[in-house]
Formats: sequence, C-alpha cells, structure tokens
Amino acid sequence: MKKDSRWNLVDLLEREEKEKYFTQHIEQLTRKKREKLRELLDETPEVTLTSSWKEIRRIIKEDPRYTKFSSSERVKRATFKFQNTN
Repeated sequence: MKKDSRWNLVDLLEREEKEKYFTQHIEQLTRKKREKLRELLDETPEVTLTSSWKEIRRIIKEDPRYTKFSSSERVKRATFKFQNTN
C-alpha cells in the first residue's frame, strides 16, 4: 500500500478506517487477479465446458496470470469450478 498516494494520510485515520481501507484494497487486488484468470481462460481455446481442471492446468500453468492468482492449487481449482458454472 505504500505505493498508493494515500499512504501518507494513514496516520490521520482511526483504526477502523484503516482496516476498512485495507480490506477494500485486498478485495480490489483479489478482484483484479480473478479478472486476469478469467481472461486467461477465455483466451485459451482448449478450455471448454467439459474440460477438466487437470487438462487446463497443464495448458495454462506457465502463464503469469495463473501463477500470480494464488499460491494455493486448491483455491485455483475452486475458482475455476466456480467460474465455469457461471
């Protein structure tokens, strides 16, 4: 968050406000990562409604949008399953 221009104003905020802004910041980062993963899946022609996570993972595992999404393979798989049902 130090890269954010608002960082210098942090000392003026109450604890609750700091927590609120931090939570918003994390949610924004998570949303961006999900969007990037969705873009990757949309851009990968081998991804179909019947594709398994194992098949897709093998194809996208080197892409930065995949590697930066989460360090947890379980989270990646669960997100794929959720995105694939919507």
